[in-house]
Amino acid sequence: MYNLSLDELVRGSAFFPKPYTVGRRLSFGRLAGLALFWLFVSLLFTGFGYQPWWVFALLYIAGMIVVIPVAIDNYWVIQSATIELNLYSTATGEKFCQIVFNRPKRIRIPYADLQRVTISYRCRKRVSPFDFNPDYFQLILKTATQTYPLECAVKASDYLPQFVSFLQRQGVTVADPQQIVALLVEGQSLYQHFHAEAQS
Repeated sequence: MYNLSLDELVRGSAFFPKPYTVGRRLSFGRLAGLALFWLFVSLLFTGFGYQPWWVFALLYIAGMIVVIPVAIDNYWVIQSATIELNLYSTATGEKFCQIVFNRPKRIRIPYADLQRVTISYRCRKRVSPFDFNPDYFQLILKTATQTYPLECAVKASDYLPQFVSFLQRQGVTVADPQQIVALLVEGQSLYQHFHAEAQS
């Protein structure tokens, strides 16, 4: 009668807020934090004024052009009628310009255009004990002309089960061969589950 699943009723989060941003949206505060961080690093490397000012300025500017693009990632927004993708270039210089002018490439995909959505989790091969990069956890959107892999946030349990139910109510086919939604609903750690599975 209310167009809700039992899971949504039990979890009490059927109406998760829309727009809902997955990933970290670019903000002035985040840019300011990165600028202050690199300011300290630049001062440290130049001996807090021991080197000529132009060495500090060169290091600071060059570092900002490299550091800021590395720290900013793509994000996507769940809206009532569309999914909005905010994508940055893979070229450092172009990405830096997109960040400075706050103009990522925006793609809006209406739910009616989605042919299939697949939830995928793959364990990342660790190349060293200091490799703390997350595993590959993606929502793969397929339209008639394009495929878009979207990175899922660490706290996927906050939105993914509800979003999957929402997509299904829009008539979108959702493939979950690894039963990821069920694991999230049960409160299990995806990292522990899939790494234990890989070791056995």
